[in-house]
Amino acid sequence: MNTVLSGEARTVVGFAQLGFPEVPLVGRYTYARAHPPLKQHVHRNAFEACVLQHGTQAYTVGESRFDLSAGDMIITKPGDIHGTDTEPENRGRLYWVQFIRPAPGHRFLDLSVAETRQLFERFSGLSTCLYHQCAALVPTFEQVLAVAADAPTLLPKAHIRNALVRLVLELAELTSHTAQTQCSSDIRRALGHLEAHCACHVSVASLARVAGISESHFKAKFRREVGMTPMEYLLWYRTEQAKRLLRNTDRPVTSIAIDLGFATSQHFATVFKRLTDCTPRAFRATCLTQPKTLQPPAAGIGPRFHPVAVQGP
Repeated sequence: MNTVLSGEARTVVGFAQLGFPEVPLVGRYTYARAHPPLKQHVHRNAFEACVLQHGTQAYTVGESRFDLSAGDMIITKPGDIHGTDTEPENRGRLYWVQFIRPAPGHRFLDLSVAETRQLFERFSGLSTCLYHQCAALVPTFEQVLAVAADAPTLLPKAHIRNALVRLVLELAELTSHTAQTQCSSDIRRALGHLEAHCACHVSVASLARVAGISESHFKAKFRREVGMTPMEYLLWYRTEQAKRLLRNTDRPVTSIAIDLGFATSQHFATVFKRLTDCTPRAFRATCLTQPKTLQPPAAGIGPRFHPVAVQGP
């Protein structure tokens, strides 16, 4: 019985098969390129928490869109319809866990009935929002995945249970004191300058001067707070602006590319494909011809439930 599904860039663990049905899935992906969108779906009786370590990612929960950057976490409740909608799963590293709300009077893992009730009252009372500065969860996720890799022969079940309890308790703790500001003021100044001059040549040195710190310190701090390098962010921001223009105007692709600072339309197309998993022309065609789906969202939990969008030819 295979409890760990692992590929080149994606690892998911089904803890139900290890004796812990309360936690159907813990997973991690590290994508070097964009992947197909995650279709809107629902977990009928499970909460799901996603923590982004690197990169950016857009999620839709119900009618609301949330744009995650490095260190952000989002938690969906049982019955919440969520996914990336038409956005791809972006380059970056993301961790996620599903955990099931127990029936009244039942225990969650090794917590008491009272502790279980208190824990899930907190999760049930959460509003849907982004929780910032949650990168401290990454080592705990890695510990859980490492424990699963050693199971079931090398570790007793108590070790696995303790790792899962620690992860869920840390999730709950972080929701109680989320930071209101994602980036420090110097990095926000640099981001504002970069976005205002995205069509121009913007160097790391000039951004460091705007931030008022040394170049080496700026590069390290920018990557830590934003989740990518300044030049990666510049390409991502240009691509987001290109998507808006492709969706809302009939301007030629070449004109959009040049106006956004790309040297050639071919370079623009290469970057756009890497970051969105489709070409600019295919993206525009999809926006024009693809209606919103009226089908009910897919429902499921666990490591083999991965409702990605079907890609065209």
